[in-house]
Amino acid sequence: MKGRAAVVAVCAAAVAARAWLAFVAPPSVDLESYGIVADIVRSGAPLYESTHRYNYSPVWSWMLRGLNGVARSTGLSLSETVRSALLLSDLATAVLLFRIAGRRRGVAPWTAAALFLANPVGIWVSSVQGQFDGLSLFFLLAAIAVSSPIPDGAKRNHALFPALLLAVSMMIKQVTALHPILWMRRKSAALAMLGAYLLVALLFLPYAAQWRAIARHVLLYRAVPRSYGLSELVLWDARWALPVSILALAAAAIAAWRLRFADYARGSLVVFLVLLFFAPGLGAQYLIWPLTVGALFAGAGYFAFTAAGTLWILGSHFGLPGSGRYMGHLVWLSVGFWLLREARALSRATLREPAEAQPAPPGASPLTQGSLAK
Repeated sequence: MKGRAAVVAVCAAAVAARAWLAFVAPPSVDLESYGIVADIVRSGAPLYESTHRYNYSPVWSWMLRGLNGVARSTGLSLSETVRSALLLSDLATAVLLFRIAGRRRGVAPWTAAALFLANPVGIWVSSVQGQFDGLSLFFLLAAIAVSSPIPDGAKRNHALFPALLLAVSMMIKQVTALHPILWMRRKSAALAMLGAYLLVALLFLPYAAQWRAIARHVLLYRAVPRSYGLSELVLWDARWALPVSILALAAAAIAAWRLRFADYARGSLVVFLVLLFFAPGLGAQYLIWPLTVGALFAGAGYFAFTAAGTLWILGSHFGLPGSGRYMGHLVWLSVGFWLLREARALSRATLREPAEAQPAPPGASPLTQGSLAK
């Protein structure tokens, strides 16, 4: 009982810290970009042709228009309004993690919520930087929740609802663009996931006249190169950006395909880790991709990655010596460490549960056949 009270207290303190930072932290470059986009939308100017600082589907611009209206009517700044909205999103994510963890073995529900809310990387990205990746990740978690085993041991087999949730996730931000592959276990599910991609594509139809700007700013968007893993090649010669990007996407897509029959949460985590390991660049917001799903598993990989990410973010922000040159590579090494641990976990699941696993459909990866029972 005392342990639970302590974890609940951690959650409350983390929420208070997030709320405080939402109002006292200075506007970030990202929040300044949101202001530019909100003005463009309000003026009726072409969204994608008017700025190179908008790299997403139209949905976030619509949300910014609404948030800008709230800011004007309440007297708050747009930065404060966006951060407050992201805090509400993070609270909803914590509730969802609590519910998912309650149906799984391993991390306790309150612990999963506390790991997410109190993670220093997540606090920075949401309450200081104001990045909205977490909102997209909420809908990924929702898809995992409706696809996971339910208490009576039955399974939800209909793929339509997860497909809709994944479509919304991609509409908000394309960070989950490869995750629908994890749900393509059957032909009907594959068709539903292709429908999710189609829904996202249809969003751009009203903006078709701006297709060149969309291709340049959205489809061909490139991460900022850093001293981080393979991104070092891009810093050395910018021509490496395209091949490294293709490698990252291909590796993550292959991982998703081979993990179609694994536990959805662990598969989602591994896809994010593979993307980060081969990434041609790095941003602080990228770090919350695996950390959000990873709150369901915790472990040495989670904590090593959190520590390395926190050092890199704070070192870069405060200009600590060596932060730009070496700490990024420390993050990359922690990604590799976490990825190896997750590969071992998948292998152990295969050996531990052969009798419980359902027969895998043709083409299932031998590595993940034993995870079907999850």
